[in-house]
Amino acid sequence: MDVKAQVTAIGPQALTDGDEMVILFNQTASEALREVAVIQEFAQPQDQAKIKLAVNDRLTIDGHDYVINRVGKLVNDNLQSIGHVTLVFGEAGPSGLQNALHFDNQGVKPTFKVGTEIVYHF
Repeated sequence: MDVKAQVTAIGPQALTDGDEMVILFNQTASEALREVAVIQEFAQPQDQAKIKLAVNDRLTIDGHDYVINRVGKLVNDNLQSIGHVTLVFGEAGPSGLQNALHFDNQGVKPTFKVGTEIVYHF
């Protein structure tokens, strides 16, 4: 199944050079979270509740595929309820994050902008 989302806002502290993590939330994020997060809106909100990601599933971000290497135990529940997940690109990311998807050894962190399409493939 594919579930599509689009970036609708980017907090002023959300994307830092040298930081390999990107925090995603849906539009229910508080103002404080919006400062440090990328806000995504799901094309079909009812499909958000069906997300069930596992190792070797993929995310496509503006046409570039990323294979999931590790899935934190809170990822699916958080995505289904509040559209929250932390994307960790590169090997340097912390391994113990329970709300993170890890994409080890897959190049650089993608560029996010308002309008970026994110597709969850599972």
